[in-house]
Amino acid sequence: MSKKIADVAKIAGVSISTVSRIINKSGYVSEKTRKKVLRAIEEVGYKPSQVASYLASKRNSFNCVVIGGNLTYKSITQEPDEFYTVILKGIQDYCSNNNMNLDIKKIGDDIKGYDGYILIGGEITEKDVQNIRFFNKPIVVVDQYLPSLKVDFILTDGFDAGVYAVRYLYERGIRRIYHIRGPLAHTGFKDRYEGYSSAMEELGYFPKCYEFNEQSDNTDEILDKAFAEIRKPQAFFCCNDTAARRVILSLKKRKIKVPEEISVIGFDDILSASIEEPELTTFKIFKYEMGDIAAKRLFNLLIKEDTHPVKTYIFTEFIKRGSSI
Repeated sequence: MSKKIADVAKIAGVSISTVSRIINKSGYVSEKTRKKVLRAIEEVGYKPSQVASYLASKRNSFNCVVIGGNLTYKSITQEPDEFYTVILKGIQDYCSNNNMNLDIKKIGDDIKGYDGYILIGGEITEKDVQNIRFFNKPIVVVDQYLPSLKVDFILTDGFDAGVYAVRYLYERGIRRIYHIRGPLAHTGFKDRYEGYSSAMEELGYFPKCYEFNEQSDNTDEILDKAFAEIRKPQAFFCCNDTAARRVILSLKKRKIKVPEEISVIGFDDILSASIEEPELTTFKIFKYEMGDIAAKRLFNLLIKEDTHPVKTYIFTEFIKRGSSI
């Protein structure tokens, strides 16, 4: 049965308001009474809500900041994209509803003096996190994982998606499945690559991968190499929707039909994935939810509730459209 503050008050023989003053460390209470209440709290196993303590305090708001690398910062401030902009919206909405003031900065800016920090994007490094740790304030990292750092991470389960993509294609008779991956320093790309590789090896096939450069767009070069192979591809599982769309355009230039000759699967489910031809088969990342969960986690840390660091994975959803059989 749930233990309440009233149970503590009854056992200690004091009023509920007295118990509340001791929990919140407000107002005068004799040492004798304080000890009686603490013994009663221990006896009933009562765990005071940190949220209640926060609401009872004088603190009205927290000053927080979202920090990204140069590319991420640009994508959410100057050239809004279909990924990090959505994550930021989830963060902003939660913060605005929970008295959390929010600034947006990039690595290298002056970021001293904030109560809490959210770092987003694959450009975030261990050094970046360590520099902020110096402030001894709560930290949540979104869409990046850095092993051995005991801070909170909010991630998409790309490994599971990579396994699903390979098995889905295999069950439809496709064997020569190639992966176009992003830089493996980004944990999201690394997870997708490892899921793909694991599934291919489990089925007895050798993984075949090419690295995609989104800035210089090396798609044509990748496809030149892929079609020079003895075992020509039957499908491409791509690290994100941008890579998948560019693969489709390059295949069209080669007069190769999608999906009749080559299936293409992306990852992200950005808006354009469902409006271009053919509509893109992809994995939906719950971007808004990532931002919302990150902000909620930061709030918990700020009010000192559930403070042990956690790594949170959010599953994707497979969206079958016209680019795959």
